[in-house]
Amino acid sequence: MEQKIKVFLFGLDNAGKTSLVKYLKEEKVDENQSPTREFDVIKLAIESQNFFIWDAPGQVKYREQWERGVLDSDLLIFVLDTADNERFDEAKMELDIILNNIDTKGIPIIICFHKIDLKTAIENLNESFKVLDLREIKERRVNWLKTSVISEEGIKDLEAMIYFSLILIETQMNLDSVQKKYNDLE
Repeated sequence: MEQKIKVFLFGLDNAGKTSLVKYLKEEKVDENQSPTREFDVIKLAIESQNFFIWDAPGQVKYREQWERGVLDSDLLIFVLDTADNERFDEAKMELDIILNNIDTKGIPIIICFHKIDLKTAIENLNESFKVLDLREIKERRVNWLKTSVISEEGIKDLEAMIYFSLILIETQMNLDSVQKKYNDLE
């Protein structure tokens, strides 16, 4: 039976989340992308494994729904509009809310420093690293990369990270199973 892998994709509005996941699926940029207003579940096949990407709306009025959407996730992907340094603090606050949610404890996360094809994004990269302070994220695997659907930078790497998260999930499930057997022996 095929394992269903749930990926929770989140970030502020206008970060490029939907464009990113649609590019992963269709390998093309949708110039007329409208804002996401409800969870959009996109089935993404990588190496014959299906991943179900929960694309979360990023507008303030929809963020309270993230708590419901993140339930039972196997992987988190946070997308930051690296060109918009005016919103880095807001992005950090929202990231921390999800990371501090008991339901996400231990779930690996991929941070996408997105829109890296833009000059301002490149100029803001160091500042974005400082604000997000990824070294402070504990008790979970953290990976990051620079991404752009325009230049295609990081797209294949993101796809590989999503796929290899499956191996980590399966390994953790096997370790948990072994640990349970040993606990039952006591």
